[in-house]
Amino acid sequence: MEDIETATMSTKGQVIIPARLRKKYGLKKGKRILFMEEQGYIKVLPPTDLRSLCGSWPELDAETLAKEIIEDRERDEEIEKERTMILISN
Repeated sequence: MEDIETATMSTKGQVIIPARLRKKYGLKKGKRILFMEEQGYIKVLPPTDLRSLCGSWPELDAETLAKEIIEDRERDEEIEKERTMILISN
């Protein structure tokens, strides 16, 4: 079973991550963290550096993968622009 820890949110919406968890996941001042909403819960995740996956996924070429992700996002942006133009013209 996972340990459960609590924190209090400030008036600015800030929450202090318990020191034990900051140490465990290498979270330091200025490090970005991920928030994911899933099935009524908010998950707080340490970011994963693609390069850290290289050891467990030998065929992974992080640079090529990053380029492919950027190209996919650019294509998605173009598709969204086209959809917007269609909606505006109708």
